[in-house]
Amino acid sequence: MAKPDTVRVLQWPLVEPVSLTEAKAQVSLAQDQTEHDRFLLDKVAAARRLVESRLSVTLVATQYRATWRTGGKILHMPAPPVLISGTYPITITVDGSALSASDYEVDQDAFPATVTLDNETTEKIVVTYWAGVAPGSTIEPMVRSAILAYVNHQFENRGVLNTEGGGELPQAFETLLAASSWNGGW
Repeated sequence: MAKPDTVRVLQWPLVEPVSLTEAKAQVSLAQDQTEHDRFLLDKVAAARRLVESRLSVTLVATQYRATWRTGGKILHMPAPPVLISGTYPITITVDGSALSASDYEVDQDAFPATVTLDNETTEKIVVTYWAGVAPGSTIEPMVRSAILAYVNHQFENRGVLNTEGGGELPQAFETLLAASSWNGGW
């Protein structure tokens, strides 16, 4: 199974897996208190990226381009789960020529997903695809809780200098992520 030589994000998520309303509730702010909105939104995005990095997954619809310089037959798709629908297409080119959907098979149930080409090639392969869950879909409850724990921790420790040792993430965050990983760790 071939792993890509390069992977690049083409479009970051348009929505986050946790809303501003949920973040405000987590830190006990009223919805009409808006002075911390930007901070909270930034921390939700930072928490999502941290979780994605630690678990090697994509939480919310994100578009990627993966490139294999020397081809292959079975392609390992990074940043699972792969999201394929009319709104979220996959395109595959071999040496600059687009393949028809009948020229390959995608196993979305594999984790990570794989693309199997009908014919092995030694030419450059470029796959543009989406990963994550579609906006409006729910993410795993433990992952949602980890994001909210991160946001709460960052909100409580938002001072420039924190002299009370609040810089480390709480053990609950780490435990929730470990419980959501493939192997209990990362």
